[in-house]
Amino acid sequence: MEHAVTEQPATGEAKPAPELIARIEAYWRQLGLKDPVLIGSLAHDCLHRARRLIGRPDDGELLRRALEEAQRRFDHALANAMGMPPSNDPQPLAAARAALLLSPEWSGDTLFRHDETTRQLAESLRSVLPVSVPDESHLTMKTVPLDFWLFKSTDR
Repeated sequence: MEHAVTEQPATGEAKPAPELIARIEAYWRQLGLKDPVLIGSLAHDCLHRARRLIGRPDDGELLRRALEEAQRRFDHALANAMGMPPSNDPQPLAAARAALLLSPEWSGDTLFRHDETTRQLAESLRSVLPVSVPDESHLTMKTVPLDFWLFKSTDR
């Protein structure tokens, strides 16, 4: 099984704290990933990117940035799998994320495989995407005069 993970931490970097890696791996598991090799690789990759972004050894900030990177990568992989273009409207991606996380038969690992199962996942999720129900119906409101206790309204 081949996954799309690119960067590996440089050998000269400080060793990340095991509890930091464990928290990032737990986050990936919450997103539905099951493959321990993929989870470990993605966790180290996100931590490496976060470390490059902050440039100082603050574990709280490092964890926050690493989790942001994990969410960004998950959303990017999901958008690619669903064939969604990047946009300013987060609703379609949020709907796809909800459908994937609520679907017991699919693992998040599928998003990082670039094979037939990714296409099957996209087809399966399209049928269960949540939609807003009922559609908006605009109603007209009758004009109501304003009454103030200090002075009379002039629009009567």
